[in-house]
Amino acid sequence: MQFKRLLTGLITWGLSLLASAGPMQRIGHTTLVPRHSLPDDKGMYAAVIDPTNGYAYFFGNYLFKLDITGSLPVQVGTNALTGQFTEGAIDPAAGYAYMPRSGGTIYRFSLGAGTNSASNAGSFSLTASGAASIVVDDSDPNINNHYAYVLCSGTPATVVKVALSNLTQVSSLTLNAGENSFAWGQIDKKNGYAYFASYVVYTAPAIPQILKIKLTPGTNAPIRIGTVNLGATPVPLWTSSIDTVHGYAYYATDNGTTNVPETLFKVKLGDGDALPTPVPFGGVMLHTNEVQIISNVNDPANGFVYLGDDNTYPGRIYQFSMNGTNAPVELGYLQLQGGADVPPPDGTSSTNNTINPDGILPFGEVYLRSAVFDPVRRFAYFGQDSRPNQVVKVQLAQIDPFTLTGAQVPNNGAFQLGFTNIAGATFTALATTNLMQPVSNWMTLGTVTDSPPGQFQFTDPQATNSSPRFYRISSQ
Repeated sequence: MQFKRLLTGLITWGLSLLASAGPMQRIGHTTLVPRHSLPDDKGMYAAVIDPTNGYAYFFGNYLFKLDITGSLPVQVGTNALTGQFTEGAIDPAAGYAYMPRSGGTIYRFSLGAGTNSASNAGSFSLTASGAASIVVDDSDPNINNHYAYVLCSGTPATVVKVALSNLTQVSSLTLNAGENSFAWGQIDKKNGYAYFASYVVYTAPAIPQILKIKLTPGTNAPIRIGTVNLGATPVPLWTSSIDTVHGYAYYATDNGTTNVPETLFKVKLGDGDALPTPVPFGGVMLHTNEVQIISNVNDPANGFVYLGDDNTYPGRIYQFSMNGTNAPVELGYLQLQGGADVPPPDGTSSTNNTINPDGILPFGEVYLRSAVFDPVRRFAYFGQDSRPNQVVKVQLAQIDPFTLTGAQVPNNGAFQLGFTNIAGATFTALATTNLMQPVSNWMTLGTVTDSPPGQFQFTDPQATNSSPRFYRISSQ
């Protein structure tokens, strides 16, 4: 338990609160060099991150390894020719990243220890084709017991389990009839489940669905828990992120239009084998002209979800409050750096290329195709679809941990304290009559929850029965 702040004493109102760290801010971008040809650079549609060791890996036609411990990302080593992927997974303890390709092949890449280059480390083919998504269960301290779960589209789709220690397919699960195409994999390793979202490309969009899979020990096949519709309107899901702290996942759409705002779906994962639940059914629509969402990260500690877009000039990053157990709420967006050229209308695809030695792109920071979040240093990184490639660094928003809204002694002599914080958070109130006591000796008075969301109030009816008390609010 970490004690955040001594809030107040009954007799002397010594109010002392943490200051707000401010909204999200653009820090800058790193232009990745050299600009390749034959084949040319392509948009970085996939990225993985190793926050503990301080590296991020972005995949376009080439793999770029970036040191993220400094003011801006710094390239490390040489670039490996890889081909383009749409998503992947990382196993930092074993030192590899894994990327699926539709033909049924999984490509393995060595992360490179320290400042060593990332590199190709072989591939292996599955018995199923259509490999679209991969998650890695690296929860076992023994790297020989790490497994990948690969979603392979088909009629119906299958989930293939792979032992990563020897790159061997060990079992598979065939889904139900009609469950043909999923992607955007997320994993909850602590609780033992994986989630995949419906994926429809180049065809008419379908009702969005989430598939829940139970992870299994050893070579046992994964278990299908079931699928859940997120709404009644056909829309294509295009990106995902998971918040295992509070038990939710977030999915956003790219409907390919300029006149229909995109939708953000919040999904309660469900305890144990319970099916996921959309919050609310049908999701939350963005505002007018907020379209084509293609990247997505979330920050559970501060309670926000961030969405990167495509075909807006310059690019935008939308911020949503997680809002506890309630529907997410859009708070606004950060517009990134523009370019010197007049861009096409928003929603129109173009090319953001330059051959200038300075690497300045004509339309600036746009086409935010991939994103990763560093929870250690609290920054997000967005990979662009440009030539040359760029990665944009963003300082994410941090809320004021405690904003006092009231502290009073009503006529009945009880003590009341009100404050705001992240919706859905839980706190504990403690008290003492002696400020010299160690925190471990303070008396626990009870739990403080919010109602309405984000508004907290605590009442101590026993305040009249003791000597003057001092209070702490702790975050659990």
